[in-house]
Amino acid sequence: MDNRSIVMINRENLQPHPDNPRKDLGDLTELRESIRENGIMQNLTVVPCGDGLVDSGDYMILIGHRRFAASEGILDELPCVIANKLSKKEQVGIMLEENMQRADLTYLEQAHGFQMMLDLGDTVESISKKTGFSAKTIKHRLAICELDPEAIEEASNYFEPTISDFIALEKVKDIDKRNEILFDANNSRDIQDAVKDYLEDVQEEENFEYYRKIFEDAGWIHEEK
Repeated sequence: MDNRSIVMINRENLQPHPDNPRKDLGDLTELRESIRENGIMQNLTVVPCGDGLVDSGDYMILIGHRRFAASEGILDELPCVIANKLSKKEQVGIMLEENMQRADLTYLEQAHGFQMMLDLGDTVESISKKTGFSAKTIKHRLAICELDPEAIEEASNYFEPTISDFIALEKVKDIDKRNEILFDANNSRDIQDAVKDYLEDVQEEENFEYYRKIFEDAGWIHEEK
């Protein structure tokens, strides 16, 4: 356990950070059993409340959200290191860098995490250096954030869209059309087929306009006819 300025804080004075990028903490069963038998082997990192991010509570958790959740009903106090004088950008940056490298983070959580880093002033290149993800992967994840959350939620009612589905949707330049395809899909095949059909229609229209312009310039057709 890290022994740098560790203090014991009552769990009633701790709360999850509202900007934690990881919304689904996953299965806590194994961690709960470990805490029950051995206690918490690694301290939490927290920041004092009071900057308007939350309504109540003394400390917000930066690192250790899973440990906090898993220890409920087992520990009344948790070992914490208090980090002071961190701006909101710094707080979010710490949580993002801590969480974005986790293997069990979903690509939707990754997408929102990358977008948050971008909103805080990072670039694709700096995000890549911080997280170890390639620039190509980051750009694919960021493209997910361009989609309407309602379209994603509607599709998720019928199936779990894969990263291949989202990459296929990127081929459709019209964002409204992307949302329409996703909203109407009942499975991955629907997305792949709809994208293929749409691209064929676009190509056909482009071909038509290309040859129409050639014929027009040659004087073979006239708009009034």
